[in-house]
Amino acid sequence: MSAKIKNPLYVVKEDHVEKASGLFDLLIKKFNLAPVFEILMNILKMLLDNVQTYQGVKMINEYLDFLNKKFQLFKNFSII
Repeated sequence: MSAKIKNPLYVVKEDHVEKASGLFDLLIKKFNLAPVFEILMNILKMLLDNVQTYQGVKMINEYLDFLNKKFQLFKNFSII
């Protein structure tokens, strides 16, 4: 018995169609969130590059906890 092939996901924009690798990728492409994630990754990289003490690690941990709470709040009140 052969494995059933899943239907691929596609994001349809005004003038072109993009293939999405999963639901998360579909949402990022559909709502054009890639620049937001790029900014967050650059901020995180900048913070991690400058960590030299325990207080720096603690500050970054608090910042990541803050971001996690914001994403959790979004997840709890979103329709997805």
